[in-house]
Amino acid sequence: MFRLGGQLFAIPVTDVREVVPYAWLEHPPRMPAFVQGVLNLAGTAVPVLRLDRLLGLAQSSFGLESSILIMTGADGGVGLLVDHVEGVRAAADFQFSAIDDGQSFQGCVSGQMHGPLGSAHLVSWRQVLLEEERQRLEQFRLDAEQRLAQLSEGQG
Repeated sequence: MFRLGGQLFAIPVTDVREVVPYAWLEHPPRMPAFVQGVLNLAGTAVPVLRLDRLLGLAQSSFGLESSILIMTGADGGVGLLVDHVEGVRAAADFQFSAIDDGQSFQGCVSGQMHGPLGSAHLVSWRQVLLEEERQRLEQFRLDAEQRLAQLSEGQG
Protein backbone atom coordinates (compact mmCIF):
# COMPACT_ATOMS: atom_id res chain seq x y z
CA MET A 1 0.00 0.00 0.00
CA PHE A 2 1.23 3.49 -0.77
CA ARG A 3 0.17 7.11 -0.83
CA LEU A 4 0.21 9.28 -3.90
CA GLY A 5 -1.34 12.71 -4.36
CA GLY A 6 -3.03 12.51 -0.96
CA GLN A 7 -4.78 9.24 -1.84
CA LEU A 8 -4.21 5.65 -0.76
CA PHE A 9 -3.39 3.01 -3.39
CA ALA A 10 -2.57 -0.68 -3.41
CA ILE A 11 -0.66 -2.92 -5.81
CA PRO A 12 -0.46 -6.70 -5.40
CA VAL A 13 2.80 -7.56 -3.67
CA THR A 14 3.52 -10.13 -6.41
CA ASP A 15 3.84 -7.21 -8.88
CA VAL A 16 6.58 -5.49 -6.84
CA ARG A 17 10.14 -6.84 -7.09
CA GLU A 18 11.59 -4.43 -4.52
CA VAL A 19 11.14 -1.04 -2.90
CA VAL A 20 14.04 1.42 -2.95
CA PRO A 21 14.31 4.88 -1.39
CA TYR A 22 13.91 7.85 -3.69
CA ALA A 23 17.40 8.42 -5.04
CA TRP A 24 19.29 10.64 -7.42
CA LEU A 25 18.04 10.01 -10.94
CA GLU A 26 19.75 10.60 -14.28
CA HIS A 27 17.87 13.00 -16.59
CA PRO A 28 18.89 12.15 -20.16
CA PRO A 29 17.61 14.24 -23.06
CA ARG A 30 14.34 13.40 -24.84
CA MET A 31 12.85 11.90 -21.72
CA PRO A 32 9.08 11.28 -21.97
CA ALA A 33 7.03 13.61 -19.73
CA PHE A 34 5.78 10.76 -17.55
CA VAL A 35 9.36 9.66 -16.72
CA GLN A 36 10.91 11.29 -13.64
CA GLY A 37 14.36 9.98 -14.55
CA VAL A 38 16.51 6.88 -14.77
CA LEU A 39 17.74 5.00 -11.72
CA ASN A 40 21.07 3.18 -11.93
CA LEU A 41 20.17 0.04 -9.98
CA ALA A 42 23.32 -2.07 -9.73
CA GLY A 43 24.29 -1.18 -13.31
CA THR A 44 20.80 -1.62 -14.76
CA ALA A 45 18.95 1.41 -16.15
CA VAL A 46 15.49 1.56 -14.58
CA PRO A 47 13.10 4.25 -15.91
CA VAL A 48 11.18 5.75 -13.00
CA LEU A 49 7.63 6.73 -13.93
CA ARG A 50 5.54 9.55 -12.47
CA LEU A 51 2.49 7.53 -11.46
CA ASP A 52 0.73 10.74 -10.39
CA ARG A 53 0.92 12.01 -13.99
CA LEU A 54 -0.08 8.68 -15.49
CA LEU A 55 -3.16 8.46 -13.24
CA GLY A 56 -4.11 12.12 -13.80
CA LEU A 57 -3.65 13.11 -10.15
CA ALA A 58 -2.51 16.44 -8.75
CA GLN A 59 1.26 16.69 -9.08
CA SER A 60 3.06 15.26 -6.05
CA SER A 61 6.11 16.67 -4.29
CA PHE A 62 8.62 13.91 -3.73
CA GLY A 63 11.03 13.99 -0.82
CA LEU A 64 12.74 11.94 1.88
CA GLU A 65 9.73 9.70 2.53
CA SER A 66 9.21 8.94 -1.16
CA SER A 67 10.00 5.53 -2.59
CA ILE A 68 10.40 3.81 -5.92
CA LEU A 69 8.52 0.56 -6.46
CA ILE A 70 10.55 -1.65 -8.82
CA MET A 71 7.96 -3.66 -10.69
CA THR A 72 8.13 -7.29 -11.84
CA GLY A 73 7.48 -8.49 -15.36
CA ALA A 74 9.31 -5.70 -17.18
CA ASP A 75 12.62 -6.28 -18.96
CA GLY A 76 15.26 -4.57 -16.89
CA GLY A 77 12.60 -3.18 -14.57
CA VAL A 78 10.37 -0.17 -14.37
CA GLY A 79 10.05 1.98 -11.27
CA LEU A 80 6.95 3.76 -10.02
CA LEU A 81 7.58 6.88 -7.93
CA VAL A 82 5.22 7.18 -4.93
CA ASP A 83 4.90 9.64 -2.04
CA HIS A 84 5.12 7.13 0.79
CA VAL A 85 4.94 3.36 1.18
CA GLU A 86 2.52 2.38 3.95
CA GLY A 87 3.67 -1.24 4.00
CA VAL A 88 2.39 -4.67 3.08
CA ARG A 89 -1.10 -5.57 4.26
CA ALA A 90 -2.98 -8.86 3.96
CA ALA A 91 -5.72 -8.79 1.34
CA ALA A 92 -7.95 -10.63 3.83
CA ASP A 93 -8.00 -7.45 5.97
CA PHE A 94 -9.89 -5.62 3.21
CA GLN A 95 -13.23 -5.81 1.48
CA PHE A 96 -12.81 -5.60 -2.26
CA SER A 97 -15.27 -4.03 -4.67
CA ALA A 98 -14.55 -4.20 -8.38
CA ILE A 99 -15.08 -1.19 -10.60
CA ASP A 100 -16.10 -1.21 -14.23
CA ASP A 101 -13.18 -0.92 -16.70
CA GLY A 102 -14.89 2.15 -18.15
CA GLN A 103 -14.45 4.01 -14.87
CA SER A 104 -10.66 4.17 -15.18
CA PHE A 105 -8.26 4.67 -18.08
CA GLN A 106 -7.66 1.26 -19.71
CA GLY A 107 -8.80 -0.43 -16.49
CA CYS A 108 -5.66 0.74 -14.66
CA VAL A 109 -7.65 0.95 -11.42
CA SER A 110 -9.44 -2.37 -11.03
CA GLY A 111 -11.22 -1.83 -7.74
CA GLN A 112 -11.55 -0.32 -4.31
CA MET A 113 -10.29 -1.91 -1.12
CA HIS A 114 -11.91 -0.92 2.18
CA GLY A 115 -10.12 -1.73 5.41
CA PRO A 116 -8.25 -0.53 8.49
CA LEU A 117 -6.31 2.19 6.64
CA GLY A 118 -9.42 3.47 4.85
CA SER A 119 -10.28 3.09 1.17
CA ALA A 120 -7.56 2.35 -1.35
CA HIS A 121 -7.57 2.21 -5.15
CA LEU A 122 -6.24 -1.10 -6.45
CA VAL A 123 -3.85 -0.37 -9.34
CA SER A 124 -3.32 -2.79 -12.22
CA TRP A 125 0.05 -1.32 -13.15
CA ARG A 126 0.38 -3.21 -16.44
CA GLN A 127 -2.72 -1.35 -17.66
CA VAL A 128 -1.36 2.12 -16.87
CA LEU A 129 0.61 2.60 -20.11
CA LEU A 130 -0.64 2.55 -23.68
CA GLU A 131 1.13 0.05 -25.96
CA GLU A 132 2.88 2.89 -27.81
CA GLU A 133 4.08 4.35 -24.48
CA ARG A 134 5.33 0.92 -23.42
CA GLN A 135 7.33 0.57 -26.66
CA ARG A 136 8.79 4.08 -26.37
CA LEU A 137 9.67 3.42 -22.73
CA GLU A 138 11.47 0.19 -23.64
CA GLN A 139 13.49 2.00 -26.32
CA PHE A 140 14.28 4.75 -23.82
CA ARG A 141 15.40 2.11 -21.27
CA LEU A 142 17.65 0.43 -23.84
CA ASP A 143 19.23 3.80 -24.77
CA ALA A 144 19.87 4.56 -21.10
CA GLU A 145 21.29 1.06 -20.59
CA GLN A 146 23.71 1.67 -23.46
CA ARG A 147 24.80 4.98 -21.90
CA LEU A 148 25.46 3.24 -18.57
CA ALA A 149 27.49 0.54 -20.33
CA GLN A 150 29.61 3.20 -22.06
CA LEU A 151 30.27 4.89 -18.74
CA SER A 152 31.36 1.65 -17.09
CA GLU A 153 33.66 0.89 -20.04
CA GLY A 154 35.12 4.40 -19.93
CA GLN A 155 33.95 5.27 -23.44
CA GLY A 156 33.05 8.81 -24.53
